[in-house]
Amino acid sequence: MKTRSSDAQAANRGGKRKAPEGDDNGRGKRRSVRIEEQKKSPQIDRRLAPKRTISRGIHGCVSPRCSAPTHRSSFSWYERDVWAYIARFLDGKSLVMLGATSKWFNKIVMEDDAVWRFACLRDLQVPKPYPVSSSWVKIYASAFDGSHSYLFHQQEKHIDWMRVGAFTLDSRVSLLTERLSSPLKVPREGTIERMLESTGACIVKDIKSGIWIADLQLVRCPVCGLSTCDGTMQTLDARHIELFLNEGYKNGSWEYNLIASHKLQKDEVAACGAIFDLKHLKASSSSGILNLKSWTGAPDDSQPKAMVAPLAVAVHTRLQENEGIVVKYHTMKAGADGDIVSIRISHQLL
Repeated sequence: MKTRSSDAQAANRGGKRKAPEGDDNGRGKRRSVRIEEQKKSPQIDRRLAPKRTISRGIHGCVSPRCSAPTHRSSFSWYERDVWAYIARFLDGKSLVMLGATSKWFNKIVMEDDAVWRFACLRDLQVPKPYPVSSSWVKIYASAFDGSHSYLFHQQEKHIDWMRVGAFTLDSRVSLLTERLSSPLKVPREGTIERMLESTGACIVKDIKSGIWIADLQLVRCPVCGLSTCDGTMQTLDARHIELFLNEGYKNGSWEYNLIASHKLQKDEVAACGAIFDLKHLKASSSSGILNLKSWTGAPDDSQPKAMVAPLAVAVHTRLQENEGIVVKYHTMKAGADGDIVSIRISHQLL
């Protein structure tokens, strides 16, 4: 069998024989066959071709990591300003519980007077603070721990009480009245007894300015002192917010003094008492107390009612048939020459 010289040379170089272009086993022929088949096959529009289904699942993307240092913001749970702001939304009990969790929270909550000042003004619903000599945490505790004036003294006389609310006195002059008819008659001169006889009201000076708290007290009859007596006396009891924190009050050296007693010897429909800041007597909020229909209830409602305004407080209790009442006015001074720090207006049936 004869071989071509070119084939022999190719065999000597690589040991493999190159397939000729027209050979059946050559790649050139196969390529040409595929091209011819593609030309003969019909062209399919890709938009009309059926969609293929995805057989693979979802895998996470592995992004390349940067080796360069990047800035990362640091967050700390112990941010003083943040927790001081959060504390504004907590009541007194929750504040104490928060302060008991750790020394850091105890310092933020229990030692920050601004937190308790905000809580006190918020819960007492007074618009602005006044200068005080005690810490606000102690003031808050004395205002909301259930204490009242008869808890310190004359406990045997006390029957029941209710919180009326807080108000402010800033002019150092107040109007005390037993009548809530509009318009109010303001006495201009004379003794307290003459003022009461002519107008049913009196003016008291040297009032300690600041925030005051009012309670409505129900006590036993002060005349006979018998435990079997069913007689009771209603008392509008107002005090300066720091009264319970003073040693003079707690040890009993500060006492109530009777400044006036006024008898109404006729059948009285209701027992009324009110304290107004004289300078702001014509304020819209104070004059709203004289609109009795808005807060005293139905005519047959004999339950005690009370209303507090930013600069005034009043109580109203409808009475059964009676022979009259006696109204007593008491004040307490902070020492012999101190300002008046507490006022009581009492009503007793004759």
